[in-house]
Amino acid sequence: MSCADAVAKLLADGHFSCYFSKVLPSALDCSEPIVVTESAFVRESRMAEEERGTVSVTVMVVREVSADAEAVAGACERAVRSGAWEPYAEMWPWRIIGVDTSAPSFKERDSSGRFVWTFEVACTVVREL
Repeated sequence: MSCADAVAKLLADGHFSCYFSKVLPSALDCSEPIVVTESAFVRESRMAEEERGTVSVTVMVVREVSADAEAVAGACERAVRSGAWEPYAEMWPWRIIGVDTSAPSFKERDSSGRFVWTFEVACTVVREL
């Protein structure tokens, strides 16, 4: 599993959306998805049995109305920031030991005219060697 999967599971358990994706789907496939992607692991330290670093997760909320996208993105960000991470922390090969979020912001209007609001989740992770 990945850090993006952990964030998506936390949001799904919080009843934010019934549809999550790792790519921005066509409006024909899903009109209002929440898209969760992640970047590569960046190591900050290495010890004999583990390494620590960060994985950045991007959450994109897509809605037909900009105010709805902004409101849902804000609610998602609050849920991630203040959520209980214990059930989601063990996502092999990572163990999430901390999260920090950015404030949601408008990203773009996609090719279907939908509004996309986004925020970042910096996951501090440990990987056993």
